[in-house]
Amino acid sequence: MNCSQIYLNYDQEALVLYANIGIVRRARKDIEANKVQLIEENETYILFNADGQEVTLPAKGILNASCSCSARSHCKHIISAILWLQSQTWHLDNESNTEKQNGKQGDQSVTVSSDAISELLSLDENKLLKSVGKANIRLAYQLATQWQEHNSVTIEDQGSQIRIRVPESTDPIIYMFGTGFAGMLSQLPDQQKKAVHLAIIAYLFRLHNKPWIWSNEIINENPAIDRLSSDEIILIEQIDGYIYSLINQGLAHVSHSIAIQLNLLNMSARSQGLPRLAAMLRHLCQIVEQLADRHFSTDELDLLLFLARLKVYLEMLLHQQGDALSKLRGNSKRQYQTDNQTMNLLPLGGYWWQNKTGALGATFYFWDIDQQQYRQTTLARSYKYDADFNSQTIWNSVSIWQSPPILLMKKAIKLHNPRLSEDNKLASNGSTITLQEKGWGKDEYNIFKSKIGFESWQVLSNYLQNSYQNELVTDNILFIHIHHSHDHYLDEIQQTLVWSVADRQGNLLFLRVFWDEYQNQRIDVLSSFLESKHKPLTVLVYCRKNDDALELEPFALLYEEFKTGNLNTLSLDFEDSWSKRYKGLHIRFKSLKNYFTLKKKLVKTNYIYQSLSTLLIQPILSILENVASMGRTTLLIDEKQQLIQLKNDCDTLGFTLLSSVLNKLIILSPIEVTHILQAVYLCYLIRESQYNLPIQLK
Repeated sequence: MNCSQIYLNYDQEALVLYANIGIVRRARKDIEANKVQLIEENETYILFNADGQEVTLPAKGILNASCSCSARSHCKHIISAILWLQSQTWHLDNESNTEKQNGKQGDQSVTVSSDAISELLSLDENKLLKSVGKANIRLAYQLATQWQEHNSVTIEDQGSQIRIRVPESTDPIIYMFGTGFAGMLSQLPDQQKKAVHLAIIAYLFRLHNKPWIWSNEIINENPAIDRLSSDEIILIEQIDGYIYSLINQGLAHVSHSIAIQLNLLNMSARSQGLPRLAAMLRHLCQIVEQLADRHFSTDELDLLLFLARLKVYLEMLLHQQGDALSKLRGNSKRQYQTDNQTMNLLPLGGYWWQNKTGALGATFYFWDIDQQQYRQTTLARSYKYDADFNSQTIWNSVSIWQSPPILLMKKAIKLHNPRLSEDNKLASNGSTITLQEKGWGKDEYNIFKSKIGFESWQVLSNYLQNSYQNELVTDNILFIHIHHSHDHYLDEIQQTLVWSVADRQGNLLFLRVFWDEYQNQRIDVLSSFLESKHKPLTVLVYCRKNDDALELEPFALLYEEFKTGNLNTLSLDFEDSWSKRYKGLHIRFKSLKNYFTLKKKLVKTNYIYQSLSTLLIQPILSILENVASMGRTTLLIDEKQQLIQLKNDCDTLGFTLLSSVLNKLIILSPIEVTHILQAVYLCYLIRESQYNLPIQLK
């Protein structure tokens, strides 16, 4: 195949991948205006004059083409030269005549295949691996393995080119016949291009039953966890630069293409032994996607706050070693050890969740009778890959220890050969159970109540105030033992169902269930239960930070049956049959609009007060959000005046560190992104330390 034939294979989609649609359109106008002339053509290159510029199209493909113009990236002159070449049908005739002449030369003739798949499968695996570097090989291995597991790659074979669609790119990746691995076209970030392209080659090798061997060093790699490798440092610096570029271009201008690039950085972090960083990048990716979709639950301030936290975490990674760095890395995968003993368990309830990274799952809790502590086991999936994984399929059919949760939550359990992790969590498989005839008894419940949980809201208040600042409380569930249950009512402003419960001293605790797309069933089930005559005993709650308040959200409870006195569990996320039992109530509670018409049976107690965050921190964040959203480098006059007043307030209150950072924002022009991030993070710390508790003490 001669040089011109290679460029005849570039269709418009390939040219758009190389440049963009605007450049292609301008190039077509140059063709119409006869601004392109052929100067020279041979087997290794073709030389053009395009609108006064010299363009060279080499035999290696468009990625190696050059132009004498001053454009730093892809220019219209290269595109116009290719379009001119494609418009000249004499090239095809010339090549056809050449091949006929070669065919008459007997043994000296060479047959050139036009099949891109055949050419791709003939690539030298070892040469490819040596050319991309270890960090790219590591990421490519992880990508190819994930694609094979989820069968998430689409391939279009068009003879002269192959179009591959992968989850990491909205546009196809094109392998062009005659240009080899180096000529693959995509709009991926430069730092991850080689890794993704290599993963595609490896995937296609395996798809066509051609061996592709990853080295044992990559498969079984155990990098040193007490220090950062050079590849990890490079990755951290890339992410750090990405934070600055996002703010410089303006957070209001984020797009889905940015989310794709973040997802690739997440894959790089996972492949390099930084699971906590990978989780943060997945969360950042989700925020960007929601912001690009203009989702009502996300705004530019959410993104700015998270970027500040990510920046601080990156600095911690770069300046820690030894055990401190090992803890900062996080745990990539929980390891379980089999215990040959039998574990006696009583059910507590289940919790359906979706975390900030997009993953979803169910966690089920049990009381360990012998060890006097609660245990938990989790079933989880990535949101992207299992649409059938939902609360009802888990409850009725998905197996935990070879039994569905609907059975496990009714009776006592003997768990044989339990598999425990280092943090005492149970594996959901690899063990067997024996279901007992009975469940909770009064004696077992009294022991449970004395060993764990809170009966006094004063004690609970002290616990929440002392533990939330380090965020440990949000990693655990709380057990709330109720003395008296008040009626429930609706908070119309926050769109939540509020359930007020009292301790023996008459103190009130307000449990809230928020109305959103995931919690509507929880509200229906809890409402139906509270309308019944059953007596709630213990509520399992999960801590949730909501603006300036720390909320306790119920998801399961232990209760005493009205007629029999038996003790049972109720999992609000799974047992939708409760709402169906009270059909009239279910209809009344089903829509929020009808909720607002209900007569409230309890006067709402206002335990929310204006905090320091409302008076000081939120105004500072609003100004910084405006600056970062537009990518501005200077403050407006009124913004500077507001910051001066807020700086004086910080001095008065003793927030000297925040005051000094605000002073830099006021006096320096242009504003430095570093100072924006510093101020935002300090505001975040102050805001997190100031919160209201859902408790009213006498």
